[in-house]
Amino acid sequence: MRHLATFADLRTAKAVADYLQTQQIKNDISPDEKGWSLFILDDAQLEQAQQELEAFLNNPYDQKYLDASWIRSQNAQVYPKSTKQNKLTRQILRGTGIMTRLVALMVIGIFTLQMVGFHPWIYQYLGFPVTLASLDFIEIYRLITPALMHGSLVHLLFNVFWWIWLGGKLELEKGGAFIVNLFLASALAAHLCQFSIENASFLGLSGVVYGLLGYAWIAGKLGKLKLYIPDGVFIMMLLWLVIGFAGVLPIPMANWAHLGGMLAGVAWAWFEKPTKPV
Repeated sequence: MRHLATFADLRTAKAVADYLQTQQIKNDISPDEKGWSLFILDDAQLEQAQQELEAFLNNPYDQKYLDASWIRSQNAQVYPKSTKQNKLTRQILRGTGIMTRLVALMVIGIFTLQMVGFHPWIYQYLGFPVTLASLDFIEIYRLITPALMHGSLVHLLFNVFWWIWLGGKLELEKGGAFIVNLFLASALAAHLCQFSIENASFLGLSGVVYGLLGYAWIAGKLGKLKLYIPDGVFIMMLLWLVIGFAGVLPIPMANWAHLGGMLAGVAWAWFEKPTKPV
């Protein structure tokens, strides 16, 4: 899915979108802070769509654009509208990169295996080692893999939401290699922190989520990130961290993992070299 153009008004966006549909170029319109953005669903059709857009801009009142809108309005009465599930899928695809999706699928897949009876095997081979001295070099991945495991459906949904929402935005701006490296650094820092202060009994993507938040917060303040996230989001997550340490919740929380992951993200943002303007 690729961005084609942003229009100030919906009518113009619809005119282009309708004509592209008649040319078998599948697209989707989405509102944003600048107006109405038009996305091409098939990357291979982007060049053709750009050519059609240029033709439209040169002659927006051509009869063929009016005809296309009429045809589309008639078809809308014949064919069923997109389901909410399809719209949600398009939103996720548009707001994430390939690495964000892969991690989300891995987390969901592992949780599914846990639920159908493979949890002893998963805890044995993916859980954090009881002692670092007992860890073979070939098992070094176990320093990271607890982030892919979850103890409940609520735990899973909470973390996957944040991963897709924030991780997807970061990947689209900074790239797939960046989000993978930040995932690894945040997970490692979170897990080592929790293990060294408490024990090896922890799991979940929360430490990584806090790493993403810590990075986005500081990188935004330092002008190293275009992505804007309201301060209220970070304040809410910091309050959740404080509540966890206060021990007033009836559920166990890996608070030191949260703190370790966040500090890793903050450190990454602080020492990251600013991107040179193109």
